[in-house]
Amino acid sequence: MFIYFIYFLIFLILIYVLILGLRAVNIGIAAKKNKKIVKKFEKKRITKELEKLNQLYRKKAITKLEFEKAKSRILND
Repeated sequence: MFIYFIYFLIFLILIYVLILGLRAVNIGIAAKKNKKIVKKFEKKRITKELEKLNQLYRKKAITKLEFEKAKSRILND
C-alpha cells in the first residue's frame, strides 16, 4: 500500500513538472512574438529618424559631420 502512495506522489510531481514546462514554453512563445512586434516598431522609428535627419542635412541645417555623428548614434542605439 505504501508503494502505491509513493507512485501516486511521483505521478503528481511529474504532472506538476510537465505543467511548469508547458507554462514556460508558452511564456517563451509569447515573448518571441512581442520581440518581433517591438523590432518592427523599432525599424519604423529608426527609419523616421533617419528621414528627418536627411531632410535637415539637405536643407543645410546641419553639417555633414553632424549628420554622420547623428546617423551613427541612431544606428548604434
